Amino acid sequence: MSTKAGLKAAKAAIDVKKWDEVKEQANGVLEKDPQNYFAKLFLGRAFDGLGKFEDSAKAYEDATKIKPDDAQAWLGLRSMYEKQSGAKVDENTRVGLRLAEIYVGLDDAHRSQSAIDKLVDFARKHGTPLQYSRALATQLPTSPVYSFLEGRLPNPSAVYTRIAETNEAYENERINRLIGERKTRLGATLTDVTEDVKREIYETSELESIYESVIDWTNDDDLRREYEEKLLMRAYDSLLVTPTGKKADKRNKVIKLAHDMVVIKHPFMLAWEIELEWRHAME
Repeated sequence: MSTKAGLKAAKAAIDVKKWDEVKEQANGVLEKDPQNYFAKLFLGRAFDGLGKFEDSAKAYEDATKIKPDDAQAWLGLRSMYEKQSGAKVDENTRVGLRLAEIYVGLDDAHRSQSAIDKLVDFARKHGTPLQYSRALATQLPTSPVYSFLEGRLPNPSAVYTRIAETNEAYENERINRLIGERKTRLGATLTDVTEDVKREIYETSELESIYESVIDWTNDDDLRREYEEKLLMRAYDSLLVTPTGKKADKRNKVIKLAHDMVVIKHPFMLAWEIELEWRHAME
């Protein structure tokens, strides 16, 4: 059977949902033409119909490598990841962003925005807090589609604020859980355990940079002040658990943050304590 006839037979089998027949016809075409894009699409559809989502995703992934700028394979891949709910959240984010980029190339702002909205909503419903934060990042100025969709996407300060809130909740829960798990260890003290856990979490935390981004992007003075306070408190708390030999840079950052607040007479007690006590001690 020719390639054209095989594809036609596979399409006819799809129409009547004879998935084993679709699989057979698609594989027959691929034996002769391993890089046949439509045969890969039909094979993905066959595995989907057979409930073999991993195999379906693999077929669609192969198709994206043949025609990386064609939306059909990416749409099929997204469908497979969506059917696996929480198991494929980051993968779904990657595919959704790629679809948004493809629609940018087609000058289709509506579908590009829809792809972003859809991946964010999926991560919110099925992902972990950090997966949701990574999905939200596709709406930020660092996203490859931001310049095209600017005005259609939420204001960056709102997105950064949501990311900050999400990461705060995640880190607080993890800190409390790890302290609860480790404080019962033989010889452990609550003070030492708390310090060790916070050091561990803070070393990989992005909260300080996220707070800085909120401050940089917001036009709301009250929100800016709130996040300046949060930034100082986090930097100060991080300094307390930083190993002695690594404190210098963090200490300088804390002193500068506090000084900047004092200069504008912001009434935040921690800033004034640091300015008055630390600077006096350095004189």
